[in-house]
Amino acid sequence: MSAQQLDVRKSWRAIRRHRWIVAAAAAVGLLGGIAYGLAVPAMHTATSLVVLPPPAANDPAKTATAPGVQSIDTQVYIAGSEPVLKSAGQNVTPALPTEKVRDRVKVTAVTTDVIQIDAQGTTAQQSMQLANAVAEVYLVFVTTDQKLPGDLGKKTGARILEQATTARGGNMLVHLGIFGLLGALAGAVAGSIGVLVRVRGDRRLRLRDEIADSVGLPVLASVSSYRATDRSDWAYLLEHYQPTAVEAWSLRKTLHHLALDVRDGTPGTLTVLSLAGDDKALPLGPQLAALANSIGISAAIVIDGHQEPAGDPALTIHLVVVDRETPHLGDAEHTASTIVALSAGFVTAEQLARLAVAAAAQDRTIDGIVVTDPDPTDRTTGRVSAATRRAGSRLPTLLSGTARRLR
Repeated sequence: MSAQQLDVRKSWRAIRRHRWIVAAAAAVGLLGGIAYGLAVPAMHTATSLVVLPPPAANDPAKTATAPGVQSIDTQVYIAGSEPVLKSAGQNVTPALPTEKVRDRVKVTAVTTDVIQIDAQGTTAQQSMQLANAVAEVYLVFVTTDQKLPGDLGKKTGARILEQATTARGGNMLVHLGIFGLLGALAGAVAGSIGVLVRVRGDRRLRLRDEIADSVGLPVLASVSSYRATDRSDWAYLLEHYQPTAVEAWSLRKTLHHLALDVRDGTPGTLTVLSLAGDDKALPLGPQLAALANSIGISAAIVIDGHQEPAGDPALTIHLVVVDRETPHLGDAEHTASTIVALSAGFVTAEQLARLAVAAAAQDRTIDGIVVTDPDPTDRTTGRVSAATRRAGSRLPTLLSGTARRLR
């Protein structure tokens, strides 16, 4: 049951993450539904009522076969039979083929003696005319010896309880609205199915708990990425980066967790590992350096042996970028602390494990992970181990909204 709930929750997160695809599919469905509504005219509906003639009291031979003593289902079947519908179609203007009349006419029994005939038409007049024609032809069929279809002749014994004089429906706006909503719903469902099919084979890690569990390392912080595309962007980042209060606190906690926020003059070193192509995670090192400078800790960035700015800073941050598939740290300088910077949904568990193995091969200890641009639907922290989460999982609770007294 818990696995099923997890799958539903994961599917819902995937749909929310790709909500623009679902919205686009719903918009296409809406337009398609409206176009179909324009192609299919709005139908008007008219109703006529027929009361079956009573049996002949003085003629036993006719009493046995009179409509009043026959099954009402039989009379409904007769009213909707092909001879009746064909003759009714020939007696309306313009004439309608039998198949179209069959699609537009519905005969039901209201009581044991009353038959209701509902007829649809593209106009109110057409629907009323068709409903009355079916009623009249049916009466001729059951009360006379006239042959159908053909000349109705004299209508004897007609007992129309109520002729169709008004029609309902046919509102174009309602018609288009119904088809538009159905199209939008179908589009949204199709878009959601497409999203689920697309992400079914996606093994990239998106939740902080998933990232932490994949290599057994805690997520130290989550921050928004800074988009840097050229040299000027990087220079501006180092000199003018102003994190939000939440991001500043997260970055500061990261430095504190690594014991790199001391101001006693003791130099500190940090390596930030990131993966090639993860543009959202690359600026994390400069972000940390800018924050350290803002709180009075001089910091410098080292890339491929080049330090910026030069001098003897209190904190030196080394940026190391490795390949996702074959990570290799090369001759990167060893530092006191090492963290991994990655963005949500960029790497798989296997790729992250390869990075951890490559670091361990050089006697490096990874102290934690910083996630940039976390998934908006992620409510996990990545700071609690999977074993602890399982041990501390809550018992099932009632979701009725009301408390129950235990007896």
